[in-house]
Amino acid sequence: VDKFLVQLQVQLDDKRVHLAVSDTAREWLAVNGYDEKMGARPMARLIQEKIKKPLAEMVLFGELADGGGTVMVDVEDDELIVSTEHETEAAMT
Repeated sequence: VDKFLVQLQVQLDDKRVHLAVSDTAREWLAVNGYDEKMGARPMARLIQEKIKKPLAEMVLFGELADGGGTVMVDVEDDELIVSTEHETEAAMT
């Protein structure tokens, strides 16, 4: 799981976006991204669908369009939740 998340963080560094993944989300990815026959190969697809796609929308058209901020990944009701905290909001807290 960490290998895939580190690769994603490297891609986000240019946009000044930090990826914060909870332990619960890491465990969810490990369980749902592993197949006994295929190993960890499905992990890349799972991260693409559940994290990268929503993240791309946020970076291109949403809260992260101006760059900078934190993306939080957690689990809620057995689903991954991707949310943001923009740099200006983070500085206020």
